[in-house]
Amino acid sequence: MKETDLNNKDTFSPLVPGYPLKIGGVETVNPIWLAPLAGITFASVRKFYRNLGAGLVHTEMVSALGLCHKGRKTKELLYGSDEERPVVLQIFGSNPEDIAKGTEAALKIRNFEALQVNMACPMPKVTKKGSGSKLMEYPEISAEIIKAMKRSGLPTWAKIRIMPPGSRMTTSDYCDLLFDSGADFIFVHGRTPAQRYEGKASREAVEDVARHFPAMIGGSGDCYEPDDLVDYLRRGCAAVLAGRGILKDVFIIPKTLRELGADVPEKYWDPAPDFQSELLLELGRSIYNTEGQSLAMMISRRMLSALFKGFSGAAQLRRRGAMARTWQEMEDLLIRWQEVRDMPEIEITAENFPRGIIGG
Repeated sequence: MKETDLNNKDTFSPLVPGYPLKIGGVETVNPIWLAPLAGITFASVRKFYRNLGAGLVHTEMVSALGLCHKGRKTKELLYGSDEERPVVLQIFGSNPEDIAKGTEAALKIRNFEALQVNMACPMPKVTKKGSGSKLMEYPEISAEIIKAMKRSGLPTWAKIRIMPPGSRMTTSDYCDLLFDSGADFIFVHGRTPAQRYEGKASREAVEDVARHFPAMIGGSGDCYEPDDLVDYLRRGCAAVLAGRGILKDVFIIPKTLRELGADVPEKYWDPAPDFQSELLLELGRSIYNTEGQSLAMMISRRMLSALFKGFSGAAQLRRRGAMARTWQEMEDLLIRWQEVRDMPEIEITAENFPRGIIGG
């Protein structure tokens, strides 16, 4: 099996016209950035998407308390290489003291280009402890957290949601408070905390804030096609996050960069099946060798549904991938994908697919 272009580092330039540009205190080659995704954006995946053109990447959301208590699993979320930079640490906590201690502990492990506090996560396991979007109910504490992070000397960012109707502050008021406290950049997700991930993210609400604070607001929410990402930029956002859309279309970032005028080779925006299999092989091997078999299998299965589609035998490959139980089995399937797609179809039964099938 030949090495992929990504492995040889012979990749395209992700530079778009008008860049490099400093956004939020960080120099970046384009405004399409990899979002922090729990259980997804660990080191191998961050490096993979940097090589696919992401202008900047984020860690998973990391617990300040976990860092304060020197938790092994929490610290492992920070590990990575210089090849993934610029990289931003996203941290969460309920008070300025924990956040300050957590960021201090993180910076002893590695360097980051910026620090970002999560004030957007709406999930009960986070909000019930006073973290995530719960902080939007306590503007004074939010402001003190920004001030505490700013003392690190690094650019300080926040990720928030839109304020619900009837709140004592508007979203722009809340952003104004955070900027006055020292924030350098703020991502706004176009849903309220109560919406969680239901309904549609309001780009109009994000645009309203972006127009109010030129070059200081990033967009987030429901980006599944290149035009979704570009639309946030059209609406005045300085950058936009590629989130769950990367699991639907692995090539959404290079496709978007092409729309923005970057010189992206055809194989990155119209990838042939062999190139797709090579990429997944390299990613899977990287994860297997650094983060272990469990994560290698989880990501490989999810990526199969985002990669192998639109050609004869694609569904067969996805189904056989769902049946693989070890990385060696998955690796063999990806190496022999042309033979595998011509094998007899697998019947979808509970015995063959005890955990269901992704993208079948």
